[in-house]
Amino acid sequence: MLGFPLPYRNELLYSTIARHGVHSGIVSPKELLQEVYGDTRIIATSDLPGHLNRIVALYPEKIGITASDLLYNNTLFPLYAPFIGEARRKSLIRELTTDGKSSVHLITGATASRVKQPEYLRYCPGCIEQQLHEFGECYWRRDWQVAGVDNCPVHGRLIDSNIPRHDIHRHQFTPVNADTCIQPEQQSGSWQSVLIARSINELLKLKQIVVPELVQWGCWYKKLAADHNLNRRSQIHHEQVQQKVIAFWGADWLTRQKLMPDGGESSWLRNMFRKHRKAFSYLEHLIVLHSFLEAGWKLADVVTFVARLQPKARTSTTALQEMDQTQLESYRRSWLDAVGKYGTKMARLSGYGDVYAWLYRHDRNWLMEVNLSHKAPKPKYEGKIDWHKRDVNTVKSLIALCNGNECRLDDPRRSKNWYLNQLKQRAGIEKHLKLLPLCSLFFDRYCENIFEYQIRRMSRTAISTVQSGGPFKRWQVLRWSGLSEERLTEPARRFLKEILGI
Repeated sequence: MLGFPLPYRNELLYSTIARHGVHSGIVSPKELLQEVYGDTRIIATSDLPGHLNRIVALYPEKIGITASDLLYNNTLFPLYAPFIGEARRKSLIRELTTDGKSSVHLITGATASRVKQPEYLRYCPGCIEQQLHEFGECYWRRDWQVAGVDNCPVHGRLIDSNIPRHDIHRHQFTPVNADTCIQPEQQSGSWQSVLIARSINELLKLKQIVVPELVQWGCWYKKLAADHNLNRRSQIHHEQVQQKVIAFWGADWLTRQKLMPDGGESSWLRNMFRKHRKAFSYLEHLIVLHSFLEAGWKLADVVTFVARLQPKARTSTTALQEMDQTQLESYRRSWLDAVGKYGTKMARLSGYGDVYAWLYRHDRNWLMEVNLSHKAPKPKYEGKIDWHKRDVNTVKSLIALCNGNECRLDDPRRSKNWYLNQLKQRAGIEKHLKLLPLCSLFFDRYCENIFEYQIRRMSRTAISTVQSGGPFKRWQVLRWSGLSEERLTEPARRFLKEILGI
């Protein structure tokens, strides 16, 4: 594509696409999606957009822009990459660069994270003024949209715009302009926010490198505790760790960020210094690193050092002594008698748990073979639901819905999902359609196709136009029906020509 703009430094890819819409004079969000992606179903995602290979294809090959360049320079992916492990990082890169449905917000942990993303897109009035002076236009910077960063290190506090990050108009790319970004007087931010903002900028500048695994991060934090004498051998003094973190950041700031450690067993700070079984957020890592490391430390040096750590191999503290054959035979006979009488599971619960444990440790292969041969068959599951009765009752409800809405022209498309959403037990019906033949037959016969939905919309427009006595032109019918010549199906096109005569 000729004329697709290059991203500015630290600009969100979301903002680049929005600027292209302004440069090209495109008003319709779907038209912008069709021109950029060739697909009108793409969701406008500000932080972790997908389908990056389609964006790369818009630039000439001589420029040398790659999907990885866009991912690391114009999205918030660098916030998550160093802390999720190498295998997951590569998997996310493939998912964001190629086509297909993406679950990246679930995989990165952003959806369930304690660190909640800002509700609205944010901006810095001072930076907006500089952008207008330097480039003649303004754009959304990615460091403005990071949770935990409440102010610009240069000008002051960030301001919420009137654009939700997850808008109901989820296909719309909204540019920065005077309507969305007013110019209020900026207030100075806290020193904690300034410190976090500088570290976030450093994190966003990290290039594509091999990142540490979760087990290596766990070793790193145990080493940090040991370096500060906050451990006793393998035991961490979590109370002293908590005091150190609170003393550095202050209880008020940690509470505002919803990261005040509560001292309980499930506290995020306590889990940070244990074996890492899940990834922690960038903000949790930065809070701990600033609390323990001396001023002047570099995040890139920490990530490189952690990636080189070699976790110690776990060794047994006691060596197994040579087995006594008589003792082995005694345990085997005892277990055979138990499983013959009770079965494998009940034998362990009937006073033979110690026999099972001894054999599991000393004669595991024999134990598994014996248990497999004495395994009781699972009882056949007898369903408690009368699926035929549910099928009949549900299809009656569906037929009543169909008859009651048949003359309603203003309804959305009556697809299978539409009918399912009207039912009280949607999940139970949707997951067991194989057991509901009447419902399946109803959906096959009565669900509205795309061309039927288009014809219904045009009929509604035609009736309204005739009743109001207005002009009856083809382009007006299409526009008021929310359609276009490109999206019009062949049956709907014949309806316009043969029935409406336009």
